Amino acid sequence: MKSASRRRRRPGLPARWAGALLGAWLAAAPAPLRAASDYSSSAIGTAGSEFLLFDLGARGIGMGGAYSSVTDDAYSLYWNPAGLAKIPRLSAATMYSIYIQDISYQSLSYAQRLNDNSVAAAGFRYMNAGSVAHTDTTGNPVGQGTFQPRNYVAEAGWGQAVYDLSDSEVDIDLGVAARWIHTDMVERANGYGGDAGVQAHIYNNYLPYDLSAVVQNVGIGQKFDRTRDTLPSRVRFGGAVRPRRGLILSVEGIMPVNNAPAAAAGCEYTWEVDKTVKAMVRGGFNSSTIEDVDIMSGMNLGLGLTVADFTFDYAFTPMGLLGTATHRLSVSFNLPAKLSHRYRER
Repeated sequence: MKSASRRRRRPGLPARWAGALLGAWLAAAPAPLRAASDYSSSAIGTAGSEFLLFDLGARGIGMGGAYSSVTDDAYSLYWNPAGLAKIPRLSAATMYSIYIQDISYQSLSYAQRLNDNSVAAAGFRYMNAGSVAHTDTTGNPVGQGTFQPRNYVAEAGWGQAVYDLSDSEVDIDLGVAARWIHTDMVERANGYGGDAGVQAHIYNNYLPYDLSAVVQNVGIGQKFDRTRDTLPSRVRFGGAVRPRRGLILSVEGIMPVNNAPAAAAGCEYTWEVDKTVKAMVRGGFNSSTIEDVDIMSGMNLGLGLTVADFTFDYAFTPMGLLGTATHRLSVSFNLPAKLSHRYRER
């Protein structure tokens, strides 16, 4: 018997929408794959705009980044735009991050359901790298002696439930995102990129599961002098299962163009205190930094609390040999569905 959470299939989605969204994902995917020889530790430092890889949302970070198949709120604009299609009515989210030294990173995202099939989203990110000494090639101070590198990202996304590709046992969601990238240092530079992703929700009598694939940061990099940087594109493949009520187990493979492939695994357990209060505990591991920093830097822990329509999340990541840790705090507001013909909460 199929889960009661199954979203009812409705006919009528124009085939051209399904074809356009699927075509966008397929067109983007080969670009980074053609540079497969760059997917190694020897490629470290060969891409610019590294701040695009700073994860958003304490929930996904607490699960080790194994999140592209789980994401279902405004943070989907970063993790996998296909997850936008699971938003019931609207979702707004903001995050504050503290990194090493004086580096801070903030974000704001908003997503709104437009109809039974489509969700639109927009977001903004800002990174301040703190004060940096400004010197010439001989080491002498220049101007006021310091400057503050700042990075800005404005983005928009679209999530679509594609019933033409779905059947009685599978739901397919597609999504795309586009972003403008601006850096203000001693010089200024702009870049343009985008993502394309897919989520598949498979239902059966035994253990329903989700699968995902997403291509991130494909586009035109920033140019500060004569050479234009490569964007830090990467491909992610993920999966998640819910073996019992309240428990999520997820895994993810990550192929960045400027580093060796990495793997991530995460879990989340939710206690439902009552109908309006839930508490969550999370854990995860991501191998992307253990070779460069320390094995402890791959560990992630997280906590969450949902009260009515607000969710408060916290994630902690030790930095190993760097002798410090990073802290992320995020708040999201998610309105549940009204009496929708197509959506029933999982």
